[in-house]
Amino acid sequence: MKNKKYMPLIILAAVVIVLGVLLAVLTNLDEDTDDSVALFDLDASSVTALAYRDEETDVTLLRDDEDAWYLEEDPTLPLDQDTVASLVESFAGLEAARDLGAGTETEDMGLDSPTMVFTLGTDGADIATAETASAETATGETASGAYTVTIGTENSITEAYYVKVSWNDHIYTIDSSKLSNLIKTPQDLYEAQDITTLESDDVTGLVLETSGETLNFTKTDDTWTLEDDPEYAVDQDIVEKMVSTICSMETEMTITHPEDDSVYGLDEPQAVVTVTGSDGTTITCSFGNVSSEDSDVCYMRSSHTAGIVYEVNADHLSAFAYTKETLKAATEETAEADSDSEEDIIAENPVGGEDDYANADS
Repeated sequence: MKNKKYMPLIILAAVVIVLGVLLAVLTNLDEDTDDSVALFDLDASSVTALAYRDEETDVTLLRDDEDAWYLEEDPTLPLDQDTVASLVESFAGLEAARDLGAGTETEDMGLDSPTMVFTLGTDGADIATAETASAETATGETASGAYTVTIGTENSITEAYYVKVSWNDHIYTIDSSKLSNLIKTPQDLYEAQDITTLESDDVTGLVLETSGETLNFTKTDDTWTLEDDPEYAVDQDIVEKMVSTICSMETEMTITHPEDDSVYGLDEPQAVVTVTGSDGTTITCSFGNVSSEDSDVCYMRSSHTAGIVYEVNADHLSAFAYTKETLKAATEETAEADSDSEEDIIAENPVGGEDDYANADS
């Protein structure tokens, strides 16, 4: 009787033990199937060079003695240092999904016509001397401190790319998600530049030159007036918008070695704008054409940076698309004239009244 009494407890204990064993087995199985391996055994801080290329982009980044990154092909182009540092960390931290080992057949892996090739250089290594790993060769570390990775085609089933490295004869796979967004163009790495340090509140003079006329504005007691016609009612908000546009403008890209001005429409600018600060500081911005390659940007030259052409937001052009006539502010007289016009229309349409006026106005 006692054995029957304790039988359910014995069975329950046995079930708990079996479940515990199964849990341990499953846990170990998950750990065993995780074949991911770091491609590089190095710290990102030791990387002093990074080069990468695909069908459309070919970039080489180098780090100088002051730990600042620059483009080898365009050293004066301003780069966002945080963006570059993050990119280097992404490359240095790449992990392979699997190590397929040595002697793997590579004929259909696309390693002879790679999707992407990149090289990391450490401690000042000259990555220009590093060889590209191919399907047949693996020469060990191709140059002191230089590591080249060749990425072939993607396996559509596993969604991973085949990879060959230059320091051994192993074949790896890397998940496609880990390779996305690694290729950055110079524009992706660019650091936007402020056109001027002048603040809008400090600007006391503005000159707007267009193909039709030159307008010279002066600010006195917080009011903008035309120098040659002080009594002319100027729309204050529009002039302030012009000033604010110059003072808050940031560049989209810097063309460090521009072609002739005519290429950018800067030989006959759409607008030339000069602002003057209360301390006498001036800056002149000449606005050229909208880019034929990107309608969101237009070309601009600044008097503060000779020999350089900028790309800026094309919407800025609208801030200066005014003439003296369109800059005229509404006055009591013009408001009264508008009111008279409304009364005339209503008088001519006595049946419909204001509703007909609204229709006529539309």
